[in-house]
Amino acid sequence: MRQEQVLRQWKILMLLDQNRMGLSPKEIAAELGTTERTVYRDLATLQEVGFTLTNEKIDNATKYLLTRPLGHLSQLNFGRSELLALYLSQGILSQLRGTVFQEAMDQLLEKIKTIFPDQAREHFRELETNIIIDLFNRRDYCKKSKEIRAIMSCLRDKHVLKMLYSSLNRGETLREVDPYHLWVFGDSLYLIGFCHLNQEIRTFLVDRIQSATPTKKPFTLKTGFDFRKYAHESFGVIRGGQAEDFEIRFAPSVAHIIKERIWHSSQKLKINPDRSITLSFRARGLPEIKKWVLGFGELAQVLKPLKLRQEIKSSIQNMLKLYD
Repeated sequence: MRQEQVLRQWKILMLLDQNRMGLSPKEIAAELGTTERTVYRDLATLQEVGFTLTNEKIDNATKYLLTRPLGHLSQLNFGRSELLALYLSQGILSQLRGTVFQEAMDQLLEKIKTIFPDQAREHFRELETNIIIDLFNRRDYCKKSKEIRAIMSCLRDKHVLKMLYSSLNRGETLREVDPYHLWVFGDSLYLIGFCHLNQEIRTFLVDRIQSATPTKKPFTLKTGFDFRKYAHESFGVIRGGQAEDFEIRFAPSVAHIIKERIWHSSQKLKINPDRSITLSFRARGLPEIKKWVLGFGELAQVLKPLKLRQEIKSSIQNMLKLYD
């Protein structure tokens, strides 16, 4: 019951935000499918928790208006319900805690706090608790704040970034990179840029950047580079090897999982007579796809390419030795 009341009051705030000339309790009741008496009680509650409502006689009807925020926020045309929604949704950027993005969001939220009294925020806190944002793997970018600031500086000024990068194959190497994009993928941050050491565009996991320093060397974006096309070519993040055609059959018990998501922009689905489903797509990144397929165990069978079939067969044989 309490949740219904809070949600209804939230809707009243949105209605008043959208109707600058005000609404009468009768009009609000008609919009929400409730009684005028209930609307009067909700309006009184909103005033009690700190929202400034005024009422005026317009065309022989008493209409309620929501006082607009003052200062620069009103110039951005933000309504109070919109600002409150932004304040209550701060958990969305929790995976970026420690970065300049989270710092900027914290600063904005502090400004929003000055508009709403504590009582108003707490009144609607229940709505926030209904949406749980959590990640299985949570990165801690507090330790990388210096490196991220250096990246952002070079992105802004179009300057070359000098960094010490630790890769699995080559260990620590000193590199110069033309930073193109900072990519948020899943719970991780990646730097996309032209690597002077490899003389090609590479993807770098920010977690593996040991140190980063801006230089004064300007750079220009490689002609024809399109991030969307670049990201589309890979299954996830890894871009190793050439693009290949993949075909994987999934058992009926997990067919619904495959249908529920877009795994790759080029994917095609085929429903088989036994209710299994065949997923086909063209992408780079065979190691990442192999790891993904192995996660389904005996419920997934690679039909092609042959190389992936052989690698998965080898992995299964090695796993059997562990449990022999």
